[in-house]
Amino acid sequence: MFMKKNRSHQTISLISISSSSSSDSDEDEFNTQLNPNKKQRVEAVLPAGFLDPIRPEKPTVAAPPITGNAMVPVREEINNVPAAATAEQGKQTAVTSNTAAVVRNCKQFWRAGDYEGISNGGDVSLADMDHVRVHPRFLHSNATSHKWALGAFAELLDNALDEVCNGATYVNVDMVMKANTKMLVVQDNGGGMTPDKMRQCMSLGYSAKSKMANTIGQYGNGFKTSSMRLGADVIVFSRCRGNYGLSTTQSIGLLSFTFLQNTGKEDIIVPIVDYEKTGETWNKRLKSSDECWQRNLETVVQWSPYDSEEELVGQFNFLEDQGTRIVIYNLWEDDEGLLELDFEADQNDIQTRGGNRDDKKLMTIANDHPSSRRFLTYRHSLRSYASILYRRIPLGFSIILRGKEVEYHDIVDDLIHPQKHVYKPVACASSKDPNMSAAVTLGFIKDAGHHIDVQGFNVYHKNRLIRPFWRLWNASGSDGRGVIGVLEANFVEPAHDKQGFERTTALSRLEARLIHLQKTYWSTNCHLIGYAQRRHSKKPVSPEKEEASPPNADDKSNSKDNTTSAPKSNGKKGQKSSPVVRERNLFEAQPAVNHNTSSSSSPLRVAPESMFPPQDAQPSNMLVKIEDVNKAGPTPPFSSLTEMVLKLMDENRNLRNSLTNALHDLQNEEDKNTTLKNQLQDATDIIQQMDQEQEKFVTSFEEERNRREQAQQHMQSRLKEATETIEGLLRKVKMLEAGLH
Repeated sequence: MFMKKNRSHQTISLISISSSSSSDSDEDEFNTQLNPNKKQRVEAVLPAGFLDPIRPEKPTVAAPPITGNAMVPVREEINNVPAAATAEQGKQTAVTSNTAAVVRNCKQFWRAGDYEGISNGGDVSLADMDHVRVHPRFLHSNATSHKWALGAFAELLDNALDEVCNGATYVNVDMVMKANTKMLVVQDNGGGMTPDKMRQCMSLGYSAKSKMANTIGQYGNGFKTSSMRLGADVIVFSRCRGNYGLSTTQSIGLLSFTFLQNTGKEDIIVPIVDYEKTGETWNKRLKSSDECWQRNLETVVQWSPYDSEEELVGQFNFLEDQGTRIVIYNLWEDDEGLLELDFEADQNDIQTRGGNRDDKKLMTIANDHPSSRRFLTYRHSLRSYASILYRRIPLGFSIILRGKEVEYHDIVDDLIHPQKHVYKPVACASSKDPNMSAAVTLGFIKDAGHHIDVQGFNVYHKNRLIRPFWRLWNASGSDGRGVIGVLEANFVEPAHDKQGFERTTALSRLEARLIHLQKTYWSTNCHLIGYAQRRHSKKPVSPEKEEASPPNADDKSNSKDNTTSAPKSNGKKGQKSSPVVRERNLFEAQPAVNHNTSSSSSPLRVAPESMFPPQDAQPSNMLVKIEDVNKAGPTPPFSSLTEMVLKLMDENRNLRNSLTNALHDLQNEEDKNTTLKNQLQDATDIIQQMDQEQEKFVTSFEEERNRREQAQQHMQSRLKEATETIEGLLRKVKMLEAGLH
């Protein structure tokens, strides 16, 4: 871990983002004298310098932009008004400014962030007002928005992709070693950052992308949250080609939680140094004084992985005429003392520990079923996640991960039996803006026939994947399996970590619509992948009504009985009332019949023998149909009833025998199933044992390879020393020969 280097170091100045080049800015903030014109503050036990007022600066009409070589506290500053303004004018201006602010304010929370600061900070004099300070702990709490480490990588990839408009053709993510410590490097060849933009990048909330087309970033917070989520410290090298008559510049900025924590800072201080190219020479680019610039450089060298200015400047050799190189070091560890990120499992990938990766059965399924692989691996594999991170990759742009290009993958190519739908929010149904509608592609994954539990919607926002495999329909059983959806919804706003959406009415309506689409698609097409077709248990209706009924009407009729009711009598003469046919089980108790009574008093008559099934019929068809009649009928003779009872007894005996045989066959099948399970368990144990042996072999092979590499390095070092000794001896021989002559 890179810690404080043992060297002398002066006190770090706390300089405002918008501070001028006055000598007051170079003094220590915590030694600042109180303003004599300020009212006496109430004494309380507070940290030194907490909420001290900003000292009045020299009268200026507008503060300069965020430039220079200052160590910048990440906080917002408001500039002063001209000194000539009277107190009364200040009050009037404040009222006017506040009134304007009320007019501009948005009443909706999710849109209130579209705030753009005024270049001169407004016309309100705030010389004696306290400014909000940002404690270094905020860097950590701000980074907790990324609960998933790979989501932090996505933020850095977004920033590189946004540079396509400035000529970026690649972004390279790699791991490098420095003093036996692993560091992350993210580098692109985009337009780079000017000194002003470097300071905005290190500050909170500055973003010009929200109003730009074809860009992903919008909150001005992604770089801070992502870098601090992956490691405690980050150093940025950026070179910007001079355009429109400006000179080429390069800047180095350090955002170090280790530095702030170990020095006990109570404000976020970011040392930055700038260089400017004059001809073919790089010179210091000063803001205030050479002393201030040098103090920033010493701080960067002391708390960075690099031991000198030459080594720092040497990092620009990795860049061409323009670009940005981000180095994240002091990477976070898990509870077991291992790095959260695993660089050893795959030499061309960066993975997170735990999750599906440790489930060998799931990894076997992922290897055997390529269409479902990304669903099973995107949570722990950066290569898998990056391949589906964008709906479209700009032509000529590539993502390189540890020396190997990431192959772009379109999830739609994994679907079979696809269907396309267009969804428009209710409030925007009449809008012709393509961003106010979503084209939904729905289909089965190609491996759905293997009944793998893979389902969900991949929802993109402005080309960026926000919710991968979003599972909305949590049905019991196997319903919904294999259904994958892809859509781009630009009418809902993503959360700050870009791993979910803000809970709005538009999102709730979208969720309901997607659930309906998935249910309809599944119930209509599930038989295509081997599931039983869902039958519609409906009340009998005419064919015309069946065609007009909605496709999901079966959801309301699943619980209906299978009983068919006859229509009521209309009371017209000459028409008989239709009997109500009731189905009873064969073993249902039969009502006693009094044969001495008249035929008119018998409420029942037994159907003829032809209505009974034969003796070899299946049990499911053994039903006795009894008809209720309204008219009198003759009672069957006793002999007929006796024959019927005997026949029923024979059929009952046959059914019992058939049931006994079926139970015997079922027991045999269960025994076979148990045997197969035992065999499968034995095979699994053998495979696990072989895997362990293979891992031991691989480990021993790696140890042997490392030993050989160390031996080779040792031999090379000895050879180098011997060569240097020989060269020294040769030089001495030549000197002796020259002395003899």
